Amino acid sequence: MMVVEQFVSKPVLERLAQAVSAGRLAHAYLFMGPKRIGKKETALAVAKLVNCERLTAGTFCDGCSSCAKINNGRHPDVHLLGQEEGSIKIEEVRDLLAQAQLRAFEARIKVFIIADVERLTLEASNALLKTLEEPAKNTLILLTTSIPDSVLDTIKSRCQVMYFFPRERDQLQKQFVDADRLSEAEAYFLACFAEGCPGRVMPGEAKAILVRRNKAIDQFIFTREDEAYMKEILKDPSQVAEMLHFLFCWFKDMLVLKLDAGSAHVMNLDRTAELERMRDQYDFREVEEILNDIVKTRKALEENFNVKVPLALLKERAWRK
Repeated sequence: MMVVEQFVSKPVLERLAQAVSAGRLAHAYLFMGPKRIGKKETALAVAKLVNCERLTAGTFCDGCSSCAKINNGRHPDVHLLGQEEGSIKIEEVRDLLAQAQLRAFEARIKVFIIADVERLTLEASNALLKTLEEPAKNTLILLTTSIPDSVLDTIKSRCQVMYFFPRERDQLQKQFVDADRLSEAEAYFLACFAEGCPGRVMPGEAKAILVRRNKAIDQFIFTREDEAYMKEILKDPSQVAEMLHFLFCWFKDMLVLKLDAGSAHVMNLDRTAELERMRDQYDFREVEEILNDIVKTRKALEENFNVKVPLALLKERAWRK
């Protein structure tokens, strides 16, 4: 798996670099933070940090054989578990832990990463617990979670916890402007859309997200007949969820303008003129009801209900000539 540099948490990496330099690296860490904030990417960066062949001033070179193999997912002593969907079963953990007992092929420190550790079955959690209590020599275990309440307290207590906090909106906006050649207004929408988690906008996906947002707004709100669009989007629940999120952001902006809170709080800055033109076509109560309908439809989608009828009713309420 290629380590995407902008996803890596520099504060976390710097703290662990200091621990390496001081000879105080713990045997296990639990990375806690929202989904797509860069926990797994940071864990892989730590694997490079502890095994780089040309480590300089506490920074890995990203060009040596060890770093290259980790980037390509081919390092024999760096193991990543939890990439597949569903629960992580005891057999998978046992295979990983058996590797921990073997001598390293070429690494100074063998690294074992378990992503989304909350997905461990109870049996798998107990198997992991035994290794955390009696860690093998020259091994580092890195666990990640976005749902810390679902992780056994006994596992938490045997790891050093590292917290991942949302990135600053200005930082993400600048990143999108520089990397994707977007306008300040477009980049601002994406920075809000990411909610501090850079992984919510993958490299090269920024413009595609804007295209999908524009299509959702244009087809759902400004177009009376949208049968083809709705038929296509209903094939994929993730597309429906994304469309609902775009619509929620749009009508939340509408509410902001109706409250005269100013455009500084508007997400869709690049479409402010349309929002301003439309705001008098809805009364305050209508906007609130539309937002409530969007929330209810999203909940129904998450519970695997058919949302074709709720979407049709939502469109009927939202559409304006």
